[in-house]
Amino acid sequence: MINQNSLSFMTDSDKHAYCILAHGNWEQLQLLVSVLDDERNDIFLHIDKKALSSFEIWGGKVKTNHSHIFIANSIDVRWSDVSLADAEIELFKSVLHSGIMYSRIHLISSADLPLKNQDEIHAFFMEHKDEEFINVIAPKAYIKRLKYYHFFVRYRRNRPLVDFARRILLIPQLFFVNRLRKSPLKYAYGSEWCSLSLEAIREIVDKFSLCRNMFRYTTCCDEHYKQMILISNAKFKISDKGNLRFIVFGKGSPSPKTLRVADADTLKNSKCLFARKFDMNIDKGIVLTICRKIMNNK
Repeated sequence: MINQNSLSFMTDSDKHAYCILAHGNWEQLQLLVSVLDDERNDIFLHIDKKALSSFEIWGGKVKTNHSHIFIANSIDVRWSDVSLADAEIELFKSVLHSGIMYSRIHLISSADLPLKNQDEIHAFFMEHKDEEFINVIAPKAYIKRLKYYHFFVRYRRNRPLVDFARRILLIPQLFFVNRLRKSPLKYAYGSEWCSLSLEAIREIVDKFSLCRNMFRYTTCCDEHYKQMILISNAKFKISDKGNLRFIVFGKGSPSPKTLRVADADTLKNSKCLFARKFDMNIDKGIVLTICRKIMNNK
């Protein structure tokens, strides 16, 4: 579904697509869209199916002055489940179906913010147009996520007994199961978030439709499938700069630190283009500070 702005199909090689995964905190989502709002950008939005009613109560749309808004088909997303990859694929399909030849597609969440203005972001990617910006780590530290069948993943978060059952069912598999033995893809993992070329997005969508069953009944496949698809095709040049995201993980934490005003100087001095995560319910000041800085420098 597209917003009511008139849409002309174009081949502007400098246009960017921002694919946003959102599940709440709608005021912050509007602020994010506002700082991305630029005639050189379009916004592709996935609203978690569980949050659709909340989104409708809030207003049911985000506003732009320059960018077109595309709404992807909603998936009921569950943490570490294949449904998260499915939601990403819905966003990528929306990009491909738009008919617009975007030069760069950014996958972000509604808890992210850019650290640079659009002139700086577009200039960077014009200089690095032949590179794919995604974290790719090949060592097999997390191979168990894909090697064995993980059942009940959709229901494991905040349910210790369910997760315990999942772990118990892994034990007999240790001796005879290896789901990767016949995999056509090389093993890799890395951060979910990325900035990719249109050709890379097309490759991911095409290959995922063929190998989704390999990622079903795994855990955290959103941190594997894009990397594995891209490194299995030698034509894609993975940048050594990573995914250009500023993210801080606390020791032993599966989730990134929520950034606060105290982190402002670190963010200001960062060479990254984007940062996560932010939450206006925890620290509204840092969100407003970054948004004002970018809006004033447009």
